This record gives sequence, structure tokens and C-alpha cells, in this order.
Amino acid sequence: MHEINSMLEENRRNWYKQRYTAKRIYDLLKEKYEDFPASYSTVCHYAAGWKKNNQRGTKDAFSHLVWHKGEAQADFGEADFIRDGKIIRYKYFVLSFPYSNKAYCQIYQGENCECVCQALINIFEHIGGVPALVVFDNATGIGHRICRQLEENEMFRRFRLQYRFESRFCNPNAGHEKGNVETNVGYVRRNLFVPLIKIPEDVESYNRDGLFDLCGKLMSRRIHYIHKVPVNELFKDDRKALLALPEKRFMARRIITVKTNGYAEFVLGGLHHYTLGEAYMNTAVIAETWPWKVRVYDSSGKFIEEFEREYICERTESMSMKTCISAVVSKPGSWPNSMFRENIGEDNPFRQYADTVNDACTRKGIFTQFRNAMHDFDYETVLAAFTEMAERKADMRKEANVLTCCSRVSAGTLNMSSSTTGVDLNKYAALMAKEAVNEQR
Repeated sequence: MHEINSMLEENRRNWYKQRYTAKRIYDLLKEKYEDFPASYSTVCHYAAGWKKNNQRGTKDAFSHLVWHKGEAQADFGEADFIRDGKIIRYKYFVLSFPYSNKAYCQIYQGENCECVCQALINIFEHIGGVPALVVFDNATGIGHRICRQLEENEMFRRFRLQYRFESRFCNPNAGHEKGNVETNVGYVRRNLFVPLIKIPEDVESYNRDGLFDLCGKLMSRRIHYIHKVPVNELFKDDRKALLALPEKRFMARRIITVKTNGYAEFVLGGLHHYTLGEAYMNTAVIAETWPWKVRVYDSSGKFIEEFEREYICERTESMSMKTCISAVVSKPGSWPNSMFRENIGEDNPFRQYADTVNDACTRKGIFTQFRNAMHDFDYETVLAAFTEMAERKADMRKEANVLTCCSRVSAGTLNMSSSTTGVDLNKYAALMAKEAVNEQR
């Protein structure tokens, strides 16, 4: 029993996720002593009794905290969503008001400061005011802790001062200090995101519009667990205690200067590579990081490119189609291994046609017209037009052909008869042409 006591005593010093369990103690003793006489259940009972006798009173009891009107708690949860036909796991930010038990949520890919600030801005503007106090988890995304001292990062400090609310942070491993939002994180997941909901490609707009409608419907049915009245009724008192919104909206972005390498790419977060045009190799550019996007400018402030922001914990490569196409314009021979080609389906007629073009000048002329068309039309429209021209074997090097076909695709008239009756008028057109020739004679 002395060895069991030693291991249980050691548990006091170990991280709670790496402590001896009764099963682990039993396994270790069986490995050490082949004829160990005690059964697993005996070890379990002994360990439970030891903990009861030696750890009684070592933890502080939870206290019922008093939350005033207009005070809030914030935290992140995690759930699966359907986006573009795929199941994707995203974070969702929850702001709850303990007095009324009403909660709002916003969907994001990460938990950084930009996401926290943008979520709060959207919620503040939706409810028409700012909580006087917001309690956060252990400074997730908005600061860092050095020993017992917690430092807010510069961006969040500016945001908080502009909106004039007080922030407070829980102690480490003390989620019960914001138990209301912890409960609401689970409540929202179970009641709003089950079954999985479909979210559009533009999640940023969905956060400001559709998601608040869902939250409103969910909370309209909710009854306060203590007062037994609708939470919407109690939230009226919360709303009266809110601070006024500032006159100017905060921009939830971070502006940094980054250096590109010989591939004209820069790196964010140590993993995510963003590639610009070759004109920006080995130069300093300005990156503006938002929750959902990264906008890039040159040193004079001229806009260069916009990317969707990456968050996954793996290396990513981001390159806009405009940059991909410009790369093959300058180096037509790179087409077989280009990202431009990889982005087009194998059975696409345009890709198949471009594969058969061996002359560099011809290939360059085609890609140049593709790039130029993207000044006036989006990528999908231009690709559809070039696909149609490849099927008809039209000359894709002629600007007139390209612009005409792109206009037809954009207007939705591709492969449509110009006759509203659907009648074939070609024979009448031929007859009129013959008559015109006779008149000239």
C-alpha cells in the first residue's frame, strides 16, 4: 500500500490531465509484482478512500456570483457546419448576459483578436449598445499572461477604449467564474447547430444577418431557469443598462509590414503562404489582416491583392487566379504544371485545348486575352466563355471574340436562340442576303 500512497501523493504535483488513475496504478503494480494479490476493484476502492481522506477541503467551493444588468460573459465553442457542400468545423463566439440569460453567437474560423473584436462589434450594433463589463476566458486571442500578470494586446486595448467597456479575465483553469457563458456555449450548440446548419460562402454577411435571426428565434422560446419568465423580458433591463455605441465604428483589422521572398510570397502565422505577382519578389508589402480575409498593399498604399484568410494548423498555399494566370502569361511553358491548369477540371474543353497548343506565342496570346478579360468580368464568367469558345474552336486570341462571348455568358444568353419564338430564322436571313446582292447588281 505504501507504493499506492506514493503515487496518489504524486498526483498532487502533476497536471490534472496527467495524473495516475486507479487503472494505471493497478497496471503498474501488476507489471512490477507478478504475484500482486489485490484485484483491480480493490485498488479502485483504496484509491477512492485515500482521495476522500486526504483531499477533503483542498478545493474551494463554488460561490453564487451576482451579475448586474448590462454585464456580459464571452467565450468560444466549436461545432460542425455545412459550407459549399462540405462539413467544416468552425469556432463560434458566444456573448451571454447572466442577468437575463440571453445569448448571441457569431461564426468564425479562429479565435484571434480580429475575430473577437468583429464578433463583439456585430453583437453590439445588433443590440444597440455596449455592456459595461465583459468577462473573458483566460485572454484567448486578446492578450497573454506572464505569471499572474495579464497583458491585453494593443489592438484589443484600442477597441476596448473606443467602446468604453471594462474587461475582466478568469483565472487559469477557472471556467466556473464565467459559468453562464459556458452553459450557453453548449445550449447554442445543441439547440441551434443540431442538425448541422448550412452556411453560405459569405459567412461574414451571414453573421450580421441570418445568424441573428436564428439566435432571436431560439431565445424567444427560452424561459429563465430561476425567475421562470421569458429571457427576452429580462433582457429589456439588460438593454437599459448598456453603454451607448461610439460615433465611429472600430475597424477589426491588424496592419503589419511583411517581406516577400524570391517566390513573391509572404507568410502569416508561420504556416500560411500568400503569393503575389512576380513584380513583388523580395520586397516589403503591407498586410491588412481581417477575420475572414487578408488584403495586401504596396509600400505606397496601392491595393495589390485580396486573399481568403487561412487558419488550419497545416501549411497552406494561397494564390489568386489573377496571379496564377499572370504567371502563365509571362511563362507560357509553365502551363502543364501551373496552378491555373490544376484549378480547371480535367474534362474541361478549354484545358484540353490548351494542352494541345505547343506554340508558345499562341499559348501566350490565349492566356493574355484570358487575363485581360478578367479586368471586366469575374473568373467564372471568363472561364465559361473560353470553355464555350474551345468547344466551337473559335479564335481565343482575338479580343472581339473574347469580349463578345464573355458578355453573352454574363448576360445569361450563352447557347440561347436570339429569336424569342424559338423559330430557326437562318433560311430567311439567307434569302435576305441573296436579295441584297441582287439589288447591288
